[in-house]
Amino acid sequence: MAGVQIVIPWFLAIPLAALCAVWIYRDAKDRDMDTADMWAVGTFIGFFVPPLIGAILVYAFYLRKRNRRRGGPYAVPGR
Repeated sequence: MAGVQIVIPWFLAIPLAALCAVWIYRDAKDRDMDTADMWAVGTFIGFFVPPLIGAILVYAFYLRKRNRRRGGPYAVPGR
């Protein structure tokens, strides 16, 4: 039986996982989330268990849970 295997060299995987974790941390901090550090750690770990698919799953869950940005006030033209 043939299986699918994702192989990313360590010298590429660690910086890529760190960049993803930093991006999610900054986004969560911008949205005033208290759990920004946990999302970053989860993304970094999810990048390696299972390879890459775990990070995608953590990111998708993060998108559902993150705080929505509130729109700024804008003027409505009078009639």
